[in-house]
Amino acid sequence: MKAQDQRAIIKQVKSHPDLAQAFHMPWLAWPTVLVFFLSFAGFAVSTYALLTDLLPPLVTIMLSGFFVFWSFTPLHEAVHRNLSRVNWLNDLIGTASAQLLLPGFTSSLYRYLHVTHHARTGQSDDPDLKFTEGNLFSCLLNAAFLDVLWVRYYFSVWSERPIGERARFGFGLVIYITLFAVGLSSAYVLEFTLAFILPMFVGRIITVYLFATIQHRPGHEQRVDPVGATSIQDVHSHWWRHLFMLGQSQHLIHHLYPGVPWYKYDPIWNKVKQSVPPEKIHPSGYFSRNLKSFDTAG
Repeated sequence: MKAQDQRAIIKQVKSHPDLAQAFHMPWLAWPTVLVFFLSFAGFAVSTYALLTDLLPPLVTIMLSGFFVFWSFTPLHEAVHRNLSRVNWLNDLIGTASAQLLLPGFTSSLYRYLHVTHHARTGQSDDPDLKFTEGNLFSCLLNAAFLDVLWVRYYFSVWSERPIGERARFGFGLVIYITLFAVGLSSAYVLEFTLAFILPMFVGRIITVYLFATIQHRPGHEQRVDPVGATSIQDVHSHWWRHLFMLGQSQHLIHHLYPGVPWYKYDPIWNKVKQSVPPEKIHPSGYFSRNLKSFDTAG
């Protein structure tokens, strides 16, 4: 199926009258705001448990890492302006949410990187290509050090970016470097490493693996194959998987309709799987990519 035929189906689904509510953007996406507060509250409680020896370090590192992973969703939604119709509130919550994953980053800075990923998914100049190409170890290693990859990418297009954005990027980078310089040179370097650095790495790896590595099919460009370039995990929308991944078990819907809040994917997915030929939908497992068959039943 040609790209233009796929786009026609995508447009047809969006205009379906039964999906008007799903495509409606609320003044404030309360489920996303709840995720924001739960992420930071959970991270704070986990950190307290670590510092007071209530739980062993390995348990709290993994637990904090999970909340870092969850904190990515408010940032991600803010980047697409799916958190609030009020721009300053949208970006304020998104920027605050970024601090566990990418200290010093703002919604506007990540917006450039992420929107570029959407425009170039699967292409050689996709900023997220190193999260999907190559073996699993290299993908996860790149995920842990995504800050290095993204900073390098931004410097590669430095002259093309607006002066104000470059200033914000430089300021954020100074904050980032200062935070780690102070933390790693202080008397609390062990606590800083266990409570912040390692959970940040874990959160990044979980985020990239679930939002990118198992989602995008190596060698497939979205501009050529709008539907087939992104996989689907939870083809039957099991509620607990959907909740754990905050909607991204249906990441395909996000790439088809990036302006839809994560908690509204389900009815759209149900219509998409009825409208798109089954051979164009490519499922992936949570521990495997590019499975061969898709079953529309269920």
